[in-house]
Amino acid sequence: MTATVRPNLVLPGRGARQRALLLAVLFTASAAAAQERAGYFIPGNPKAGMSVFFAKGCAKCHSVLGEGGRSAPDLARAPGDHMSADDLLATMWNHAPTMWERMSATKVASPRFSETEMQDLFAFLYSVRSLDVPGDAERGHRLILEKRCLTCHAVGRQGGRTGPDLERWTQYRNPVSWIQTMWNHGPAMRATMAQRGIQWPVFEGSDVADLIAYVRKLAPGDRKKVYLRPANPEAGRAVFKTKGCISCHSVGGGTGGRRAPDLGSSALPRTLGQFAASMWNHGPTMWGTMEQAQVRQRQFTNAEMADLIAYLFSERYFELRGNAQRGASLFQEKGCSLCHQAQGPGPDLSAWAHASPATLATGLWNHGPAMLERMHQQNIDWPFFRHGEIADLLEFLRRNKPPKRTGGAP
Repeated sequence: MTATVRPNLVLPGRGARQRALLLAVLFTASAAAAQERAGYFIPGNPKAGMSVFFAKGCAKCHSVLGEGGRSAPDLARAPGDHMSADDLLATMWNHAPTMWERMSATKVASPRFSETEMQDLFAFLYSVRSLDVPGDAERGHRLILEKRCLTCHAVGRQGGRTGPDLERWTQYRNPVSWIQTMWNHGPAMRATMAQRGIQWPVFEGSDVADLIAYVRKLAPGDRKKVYLRPANPEAGRAVFKTKGCISCHSVGGGTGGRRAPDLGSSALPRTLGQFAASMWNHGPTMWGTMEQAQVRQRQFTNAEMADLIAYLFSERYFELRGNAQRGASLFQEKGCSLCHQAQGPGPDLSAWAHASPATLATGLWNHGPAMLERMHQQNIDWPFFRHGEIADLLEFLRRNKPPKRTGGAP
């Protein structure tokens, strides 16, 4: 097991939710280091983005995992599904007028962002959205009984002795350790359960988080806690290949098998706990498929599982490549061409061929209030973007740049 034991992390003056927030970014805290080593990971540094979130005053209205204001949605929970960088930008764009109006009404100055700060903020928001809301220990206790876990496992002094005592797992502070153990021992559990006529349990929603909360509640106060080292998504890409995942799965439509779902799909679970539940629920089907294909079921160390999940989560940050033709239509339909083409009053977008979602988000936030005011004066409605449309628009800007200005407004 590759893990390190260290004292619990405490932020002075902050509560358990703030500590949970920091633990969330630790899962992807190696972002900057990974970029330096291999030039590969989501842009930005989630730890720096956490500082940006509080320093720029976002926390005055928004909370993250319950830490912050209550007048706007908790950004770790809403919306409930997965969001790529493009989706984060679309959500910010769609809600920007409401945010600016509220800030104006409460006389709160709109902060300005550098592009680096916006990249870090996006990385932070993407990271915390992978962390489950703290589980309900009481509900976890009910689940232990309902799912018949005690038939094989002991929890404290109760339960069977066929499987390991789950109280030993109270030292693990990251769901990745649970995912790794559940996967490694899954085939043996499946065989034992079949012999005893026990139906394979199915987990949904917050079930895994609730189970973990209950088991952790049993931990002695003096028990040391085991943390994984920061995950490395580049190593995870190698694990995806060497462990044979690529035999059945592809990622983002790339090279790989077609027997199983594409693991770059935005339809996959958003949080680590939901990811654990999905792997558990589909375990019997996966193991059966592997047996038919004569693919050996591989074991994972904690570090390998952490790296693999970091790789899959980083791949999902990037939207599948958009369609430039659809983007050209959107450029007209959304009214972008009224201001951002020829002699229009908006910035010349011909130089934005390499624009990223964070680039657009920075321009939107810094210049948006003035843009919204100008649109009001000209009776132009603020456009809204649906899933996938930002990717199409960006692809249009990259491939078919709007014509350069020859004069007129800058």
